[in-house]
Amino acid sequence: MKAWKSMSWLRCCMVVVIALCSLHSHAAEDSDSRGALEPLVLDARHGTIQPAHHIALYLEAGAGSPIETIVALPSRFSMAPSDQAFALTEANTLWLRLQLQRTSPSPSSWTLHVPLPYIDSVTLFQKDAKGQWIGHAAGDVTAVSRWARPGLYPEFELQLASTEVVEVFIKVRNYKAVAVPLKLQTAEARESQRQIEFVLIGVVLGTLLMVLGNCCIQYATSKNAIEAYYIAYITISACVVCAITGFAGAFVWPDSPVWTNFAYSAIPIVGAGATVLFTRHVCALHMSFPRFSHALQWYGWLCLPLLMLCAMLDRTTASAFFNIYYAVAGVVVIAAPLLAWRRGDVVGKWLLFAYGPQSVGVMVVAAQGFGLLPPWWQVLHGVVLAIGVSVPLMLHALHLRARARHEAEDRVNALGTQDALTGLLVKPVFLNLVQRAIKRAQRDQEPAAIVLVEVVNHGRLKQLYGEAVAEQCLLRAVVKLHRVLRDVDPAGRVSAARFGMVLEGVSTRQALSERMVSLIASGLIPLPQLKPEVSLQFHIACVMLNESVPNPDTVMGLLSDLLADIAPKSRRPIRFLEHFDTMPASDRSDSGFDAERTASFLATTVQPSHAMTQQLPG
Repeated sequence: MKAWKSMSWLRCCMVVVIALCSLHSHAAEDSDSRGALEPLVLDARHGTIQPAHHIALYLEAGAGSPIETIVALPSRFSMAPSDQAFALTEANTLWLRLQLQRTSPSPSSWTLHVPLPYIDSVTLFQKDAKGQWIGHAAGDVTAVSRWARPGLYPEFELQLASTEVVEVFIKVRNYKAVAVPLKLQTAEARESQRQIEFVLIGVVLGTLLMVLGNCCIQYATSKNAIEAYYIAYITISACVVCAITGFAGAFVWPDSPVWTNFAYSAIPIVGAGATVLFTRHVCALHMSFPRFSHALQWYGWLCLPLLMLCAMLDRTTASAFFNIYYAVAGVVVIAAPLLAWRRGDVVGKWLLFAYGPQSVGVMVVAAQGFGLLPPWWQVLHGVVLAIGVSVPLMLHALHLRARARHEAEDRVNALGTQDALTGLLVKPVFLNLVQRAIKRAQRDQEPAAIVLVEVVNHGRLKQLYGEAVAEQCLLRAVVKLHRVLRDVDPAGRVSAARFGMVLEGVSTRQALSERMVSLIASGLIPLPQLKPEVSLQFHIACVMLNESVPNPDTVMGLLSDLLADIAPKSRRPIRFLEHFDTMPASDRSDSGFDAERTASFLATTVQPSHAMTQQLPG
């Protein structure tokens, strides 16, 4: 019995061993099938070609061995997905191995490029005609002028003289994890793509320069410090575009790899801080949300201390701080326009449309830096495109804000000449215009009239309904006054419920009376949106300057006395000034003025006393 049990256990063990061996053999077969590096066929009809599915790679510790050592150790290469993020640091090196074979109809001139302007170093190794391994380096740590094909990002020429399989090795170094997109194109197709890329970058930079020129012109004419702030911000934005696209490294400092490497880390962080400060300034949150506005100001200037991290800390640690700053900046740049839009500021809506895509792109970059999202290399291109799209929207928002600021400044400057409640001229300014009108009538005999209007029931409305309703009634009275005024006719508030007007071009009492009757009739219409119904009662005193020129020092007092003589319920609310002190006739001998003609004019224009008032019907 015991022997039978021992045989059973032995059989079970054998079955397990056989199963494990079978699984191992299948795994080995799968590994062999994946480990077999198949040539990448280059066919010009397929446009841009890139390794699909898997690629042979070897992650080596250190700065990298010589190419002869790497070629002699093919077993160290393993197959991995071509679109994954490789765990690169400053202490290791990534080797990629490719086998290329072009088709016979395809041209022999092919290029390989890595569309990453910020990558530290990419070196392509391939054999020359003598069978020797030749390496060409590109990237931030190598001056662009020393690249085999200078451009915005690493690019190499491939030696494919025949249709045989050609093996190449690519050495990649970077201070942080990155996906390495390998793109292969014919030389002709690649040149067309390069031209398109330069045109698109030129459009974005040209638009920024257009806005910059507009701001410079505005600053030259107005000497406004705000325009200088706009100039600084747009200049920083242009520098950010140049840095992250590789344009600065290719054309601004092609012989300085130190500046190229530093600019990609430093300029974008300054751009993020400037965007926070610019958004705070344009949204004008210091009145509605003072604490949030102060926090934005503090956070925007925080970008300058962060620049010191580039020199004090290693790049990996500094990059982590930068990613945190980018993430928070993206959030607050969206939050500030939302708050401005919520309070009814239309500028907030346009800023949200302008900075929304940029903020999302910056937050995606920050999430990629922390490994929360796959490292899509196209995100930076999307950020550049968002900057280009945002320029006209930002320009429109600037114009709206500038117009609002100018209107506010005009209102502040007009406080000394305009009444704060009604917007009419204050009494001293209006009296000055009255004196000018009288002198002009005396000198040029131009027809005009001076009118003093009083809201008779203002005091009673204030007593019954309060100060707020009384002010609303005054505002409605001013609206009715503007209906009988021309644009060139000045009007002013001479007391709490009295308004003065100078009506140019009015030559007869009948024409003036018709205007005043329409004013009185409009006041009898109940005011809308006021409960109970309220109407306005106007009393009007007038003087015609073409009848006789009054003394400018006493005319307003005489008109006020005339208004005081009108009974509250009088059926004759329009009165004309009959007896007043006149100005002495000016000497017109030099201008050819005829005294007899003046006497005849006055004799024909002065009406009898019974025709000098206007009586309302019923």
